[in-house]
Amino acid sequence: MKMMLWTAAALFSAAVFAEVGPGENILLNGRLETDQTDLPLYWSVGGPKGTAIWEPSGGPGGIPCMTFRNPGGKKGEFTLRQYGIRLATNGTYRISAMLRTKGFRSRNCGAVVVNQGWNHAHGPKGFASDLPWTRFEKTFKPVKSSDGRYSAVVFAVDPVGELSVADFRMEALDAVAQAETQPSSAAKASRTPRLLTWGTDLLYIPRAKPEIAFRAFGNLPPACDLVVGPADSSCAPEAGAPPDRDPGAHRPPVRVPLLPKLTTVALPADQTGGTLTARVVDRAGGTNVCSSTFAYRVVDPVDTTGHRRLNNLVREVLTAKAGSAPLHFTTTRDGWVFVSVKPQGTAPAAFAVALDGRKVMDASTPRLETFRQIPYGRHLLAVTGADGAHVVVRQIAEVFNYCPGANSLVKENPPYDWAFQRKYGHPAVTTQNGGSIPKEHRDWFRGQGYLWLANLGTTKLKDAADMLARLQKAAGLNEPCYDGVTCDEQFFGQPDVLSSYMEGLRAYPNPKDRLIYTWIVGKPGTPGVDHDFLRASADASRGRGRVMFEAYCRTRATEEQARAYMDDYVTDTLRRYDAWCPGIAPSVGIAFGDFNQVPILSLAHHPEVDYKYYLDMQLNLVATSPEFEGLGCTGYWGSYYADHELHRWAMRLLRHYCVEGRTDMLSAQYGYRYLPGTVANGDFRGTLDGWTATGDVKTDSHKGFGSRAQNRWGGNGGLGDTFAVFARTAGATNALTQTVRGLVPGRKYCLQFAAFDADDAKADRIAPRRFGVRATLGDGAEVVPELSWLHVDKRVKGRYAHNNGVARINLRHVVFTARAPEVVLTLDDADAKPGEHLAVNYVSVNPFFED
Repeated sequence: MKMMLWTAAALFSAAVFAEVGPGENILLNGRLETDQTDLPLYWSVGGPKGTAIWEPSGGPGGIPCMTFRNPGGKKGEFTLRQYGIRLATNGTYRISAMLRTKGFRSRNCGAVVVNQGWNHAHGPKGFASDLPWTRFEKTFKPVKSSDGRYSAVVFAVDPVGELSVADFRMEALDAVAQAETQPSSAAKASRTPRLLTWGTDLLYIPRAKPEIAFRAFGNLPPACDLVVGPADSSCAPEAGAPPDRDPGAHRPPVRVPLLPKLTTVALPADQTGGTLTARVVDRAGGTNVCSSTFAYRVVDPVDTTGHRRLNNLVREVLTAKAGSAPLHFTTTRDGWVFVSVKPQGTAPAAFAVALDGRKVMDASTPRLETFRQIPYGRHLLAVTGADGAHVVVRQIAEVFNYCPGANSLVKENPPYDWAFQRKYGHPAVTTQNGGSIPKEHRDWFRGQGYLWLANLGTTKLKDAADMLARLQKAAGLNEPCYDGVTCDEQFFGQPDVLSSYMEGLRAYPNPKDRLIYTWIVGKPGTPGVDHDFLRASADASRGRGRVMFEAYCRTRATEEQARAYMDDYVTDTLRRYDAWCPGIAPSVGIAFGDFNQVPILSLAHHPEVDYKYYLDMQLNLVATSPEFEGLGCTGYWGSYYADHELHRWAMRLLRHYCVEGRTDMLSAQYGYRYLPGTVANGDFRGTLDGWTATGDVKTDSHKGFGSRAQNRWGGNGGLGDTFAVFARTAGATNALTQTVRGLVPGRKYCLQFAAFDADDAKADRIAPRRFGVRATLGDGAEVVPELSWLHVDKRVKGRYAHNNGVARINLRHVVFTARAPEVVLTLDDADAKPGEHLAVNYVSVNPFFED
């Protein structure tokens, strides 16, 4: 048995299965642990920025504490608060906390329990200016709360000096309080006993050290044993467990004491794999407390001589010249390989390639390359009819795209049809999700090795039975054209829903052995349930499941800010995943957002930013940063919400990083930059700076316009709410001009801007029509008519509910070839009607990607 430090999962010790036991802390994480977060889990912290400090060992006896430090006397209310506690009004409770002060004073302060609206507060109040660590407490019966919920809060109004709190507790003192107190759903989820495998790559257990580590979570009896054995009657599996495949599985289970840390169980030397069930058993009563059933495999090491790591996603496992003898290579995981065989000249009719005895390529194969899924181990590649051909085999991450065959809602974009997929998607993507693959092409698609997963809605689950029913009826798990499903979608912070999801997922027998991937939003934060969710999602489909993290990165004003944002949003999420489920990276997929289509759905919030470069930054991050080593999958969600240029660019990025294994930014080849510097102040943020106005032109704003009318999605901080307004009068044209700078003669660029009626915008009035705003490019620009268009948003109802009841825009898209380093851009209202107040914003000029 081996040891590992116990973290936040062991915060609570109470009688098993009791609602609230004697002496149990009703507050969740009253010890103020963090477990990979900056501030204590389940607590809201308020006050001026920088004044709340978490100290990991600053409390009495070295326990954690929170300190409010305000030597300058900044005004405000400082709070440490936990919401949503249901108490019995006829029960008796005690609230207590360890407190320390240094040079402290405050107009009002306390460690209290408050009802809804803070009409009544129970608990100690008012603290001396300089106190050592001292426990304050008070016994109380709660005054009725209007919604039945209470909050526990340490607060100080306009404090000076320091106030520190540790070991914040609330206890139920009598039978009524113990029976009727209802802990929060997060508390219940954290207290639920769970058993997980821990840090063991279950499908790659080395034969030289065949063992599995386990970790228990939640409230457990004081003395327990861990029982591990085959999934049979002597060690009953959970409902829906897959059949055992280990020929030597019918031996007695192993029983060892369960440690309050990490418990490691050695497997018999002759086991090769199968399905095991592990149980936590109460040593005193002999009852099962919790269990876990999982697939496993014991493997021999493979020879990696000749392997060459290209980046985090790609490993070259073979490069050779084809001859009469077969070629051999090894792979270090089950998964995808890219095979390229390029003859000298045109492939002859007799050309063929077989992988492990199965034909995978002939002279008609596009590009003479293929993607294939193969198991861990040694493989044989046979090439006939092309002696001397250059052979390359790369082990690659799964490459994902949602969704094929769906056209843009901005119909001026060319179709994203089968021809588009053949040209741009198939060279880069292994796995398509949702959308449509034409029936007449499905056999060919599957024969080429590609996968197609259907999408399954799993939000708003009623219970585990609901989840199970959805899986049983899912097209992706039943219809022959599919290879599985993506379950769409779950959210960390919803423990009840996650518990239903996991229970239903584990109950599903998966009779066709198809893939089940899980979309997830956010970072794990609820001990026990979130640990379990990551493990359950990875263990689906006999260990072939995926946790599909939705990493939809919004633009930031500068490249430096964008990199800091990606570190927090993307990299830190992977750090958290690994902390909560060690070694999970091969079971994780990161789906970035490549949607930029205003007014439908866009992550491109700043018109000054070239979103192509930003997408490149994101894939470059996962390809090169060490936190993403061994990542199982990456790709895009929302390609049909991308304009045609960005859709093509996104596929090219996937090829660059996920197939070619590059580490350099593709943007460097095209001279792209995060801020091209071509146009300034494209959103007219409060001023006309950068523009020269002629006539009656002013700035204005309307709160929420950028989000609602243009769908700059996902929290944009008011970007798009500002605009320039032309006040048209009879015989007078208003205009804005700016010199577009930094152009490279001979290169194509794209000018885009939004035009709309300012009166409609401010009245939230839907009146779709073409608006009379013109764009003129001066000498030095040659417009490309076949690539230019005007989109009039005529939707009566939007793609999302928040589009309803707001003004509609025109999106002007002009592609031009630069003939000089600078060109004058003029926007005017010459085609407007007198009395109209037409507006513009989202003005951008970026290099145009040509394939």
